[in-house]
Amino acid sequence: MAVLNLKSVIVEAIGEETAKIQVLSVREGDKIAMAINYLELGERVEVGQQVVVNTTAVDLSLGSGGCHFVIPAKAKLDKGWGHLMKLRYTPLQLRVNSAEEQDSPWHHLFQDDRGLEGRPVLAAELHSMVAPLALAIQHLDPKASIAYVATDGGALPGAFSRSTVTLKEQGVLSHVITSGHAFGGDIETINIFTGLQAAARVAKADYVIAAMGPGIAGTGTVYGFSGMEMGTVLQGALALGGQGILVPRIGFVDQRRRHYGLSHHSLTVLTRAYIGPCQLPLPILSRAKSRVIWDQAKLLPKRCRCRWLDGAFLAEIAEEHPQLFSSMGRGYQQNPEFFMALGAAARMAVTIGTGLKPPPRA
Repeated sequence: MAVLNLKSVIVEAIGEETAKIQVLSVREGDKIAMAINYLELGERVEVGQQVVVNTTAVDLSLGSGGCHFVIPAKAKLDKGWGHLMKLRYTPLQLRVNSAEEQDSPWHHLFQDDRGLEGRPVLAAELHSMVAPLALAIQHLDPKASIAYVATDGGALPGAFSRSTVTLKEQGVLSHVITSGHAFGGDIETINIFTGLQAAARVAKADYVIAAMGPGIAGTGTVYGFSGMEMGTVLQGALALGGQGILVPRIGFVDQRRRHYGLSHHSLTVLTRAYIGPCQLPLPILSRAKSRVIWDQAKLLPKRCRCRWLDGAFLAEIAEEHPQLFSSMGRGYQQNPEFFMALGAAARMAVTIGTGLKPPPRA
């Protein structure tokens, strides 16, 4: 029984191309659709070429990319030290140069069980949180070096995230680190623990944002959502000597009750997926909405250190970068509390981060 659809199509046009990705218009009969070709997996294609694409998500009307994906017909292994495989034991398994493996020039940096030395690690459930968090941190600490560690709970190819490409072009992010089976970052690592170590010791970042790539899976059950991996991120921060900050998912416009106020996703991570100490920033909202959040947060164990912080400054940043402020199809104006929570998280991170830095020389 097949669990995927593969179809042969013709490349009609190439709409966008970078060193890592081609965005194509492809034709199957009289239908035109968008397809992604990841150059790290295989070949650059040309207009008029016949290619095979995976159409499964589109055929099921799912949000997993919203487009087709090219299956490479040929590829040639490049040079490097790597022997680590990602997408292991699948037809698309690929070799990467993992930062921590034996032949890596950074192998010696991973020989002990620490690495963060008090650095703030923002564990963010949604990829849409990454850009606002990074912009907010840069606003509060302009000379900050910020690294993004991509987990493997969402899109696995790093190239699928347009926002991180923009953030790197603008100098907001210094590095994208792909951990687990996520691939294609500036630095590759085997898991989230070494991903966090790489952020501090290889990328030398002052702040670390850890979140999945675009997309999240949920089932409406207690544990059935991919954001549960944030518990592992917080555990990694604790084990490596960092300051774990859970970025709360907050909103008042979602019709689903479990996401009203402080989302059950955030609450479940803090009570079931992770049982250590962490920081929980909460945005200062109207009295009524703050009461909703407080009634939910006060049920958390004392190891969750709640702190109310002003995140409203993010509104001005959102006006400057509207294309980077969208989550579940809503921008700042449609869901301000969601983004104010990110502002509060950035403010907490900078409070911690600037306390670690030596004062400037006179």
